[in-house]
Amino acid sequence: MKIIIVGGGTAGWMTAGYLAKYHGGENIVLIESPVIPKIGVGESVTPHVASFFDEIGVPINHWMKYTGAVYKYANKFVGWKAGGNESEYFSFNYTTSSNNFYKDITQNRTKEDFSNNPEIERTTDHVLDMVQNGMFDRFDKCFNPQFHYMEKNVAPFKDGEHLLNAPFSFSQHINAELAGNYIRDYIAKPAGITHILATVKNVTHNSDTISSIELDNGVVIHGDLFIDCTGFAKVLVEKLGWEVKEYTDHLINRAWVCQTDYVDHEQEMVNYTQSIAEPYGWRFKIGLYHRMGNGYCFSNKHISDENALAYFEKQLGPQRTKPRLIKWEPTRLVKFGSGNVAAVGLSCGFIEPLEANALYTIITSIRRLNNVLGQKELDWTVYNEKMSYTIDDIADFILVHYTLSPRHDTDFWTDMHKVGERLNHKKLLWDKYNHPNNSMYGAVTGYTLFPDYMWAQLGSTFGLPCDVKKYDATTQLLAYSYFKYSENKHNVISNEMTNSYLWLKENVFEGLTSKEWEGKYLVSRMD
Repeated sequence: MKIIIVGGGTAGWMTAGYLAKYHGGENIVLIESPVIPKIGVGESVTPHVASFFDEIGVPINHWMKYTGAVYKYANKFVGWKAGGNESEYFSFNYTTSSNNFYKDITQNRTKEDFSNNPEIERTTDHVLDMVQNGMFDRFDKCFNPQFHYMEKNVAPFKDGEHLLNAPFSFSQHINAELAGNYIRDYIAKPAGITHILATVKNVTHNSDTISSIELDNGVVIHGDLFIDCTGFAKVLVEKLGWEVKEYTDHLINRAWVCQTDYVDHEQEMVNYTQSIAEPYGWRFKIGLYHRMGNGYCFSNKHISDENALAYFEKQLGPQRTKPRLIKWEPTRLVKFGSGNVAAVGLSCGFIEPLEANALYTIITSIRRLNNVLGQKELDWTVYNEKMSYTIDDIADFILVHYTLSPRHDTDFWTDMHKVGERLNHKKLLWDKYNHPNNSMYGAVTGYTLFPDYMWAQLGSTFGLPCDVKKYDATTQLLAYSYFKYSENKHNVISNEMTNSYLWLKENVFEGLTSKEWEGKYLVSRMD
């Protein structure tokens, strides 16, 4: 099978590198336009990215060093309840049966430990109950072992060994463009992939089956499978006229983005994403080893581009770049694969940047596409069904952040609450908590980015009452004892750990300061 990938950037090169591992690179062609700009914004990612690099055989310290990536342990939400400095860490953990309170549960978990049966008594059921009844003051401090390491901004490593259980206990902040270039140079091209710099001019097709594409240099490319990795441009699927679904209740459709320099690396390069609620949307701060990525995501129905920029620039540190405006409409494709064409990444759809969902969409679509290629014929049934659920689920989870937030200080938040009331989001949140596709099993089998505990934590953070079943006294005592012990243990350990920046400097970045690293690695990776 000759595979034609249209689009470079992060999605294109990740697709090329992954498919080359399983199908060889000699029959893969990647066509990258030199004139269509890359989005290149995404920097906060989920644990799926590290898992993806591991699957294609890349050592973690190697790709982190070459791309300026740092460890991330949560998304810290600030100001989403009262518009002040109140915060909650949404970290990486997993729900299991409460039977594990009776066992030694310090070992790692695998897919076999998870269930999609919501009737099973879960560890999170007890966390909800204990927070609701005042036994713990907050969900994140109780449930997430990463809490104290983030509060103190230290690295949870001892003698080079990661102290938090895998899988899913950590992620990264990455430079998406550098990550794509890294896979290009270390995985895809060495595997024999053909790289063509040109722009698609014409597409010859019969319905959803493409026979060839013509490039602006006059070359005609024939293939058996065509993959659209062109992001918002949707170069192939637009030519085929594929239908899109609009998320009309999602009002965030703009983002000003800007890179800034650190003033104090040790204090500012924190080991978590910062998602800060603002009067007309939210703002992100994401640290890489050598710089900070910043963005203000807003609704242009409630604030103009110019006023949003003026507000945004007041929040910035020393600017490395001029602010850049990105516009989009929250949509997804109705079908993601048909005939001999598939969409991957942002070509599939995009809601908005909240909760670091863009790289996950790329990775999950690549893995599902590879499953399709393992069949005798191209059957897109499961691909379309899972991609539809995943992106709709992302849309739901993002939307309830706004509609269920207690904030009422502007017409933006008031309008979002009206949406939540109309769609009965209080019920939706707990329905999702109990939906089989949003179980941990549903997460590890590729249905959802947001398993049950994340819905539970959001409800608990916003003070939404839940009907928690009453369980036997022994299990309740064991649950309290376990989480209290875990929280105390990590509080003690975190006191002995090294500042995140200093640890990364010595253990990942060869003892180089950020400026020294830029001089040695950055320039050569950006071409």
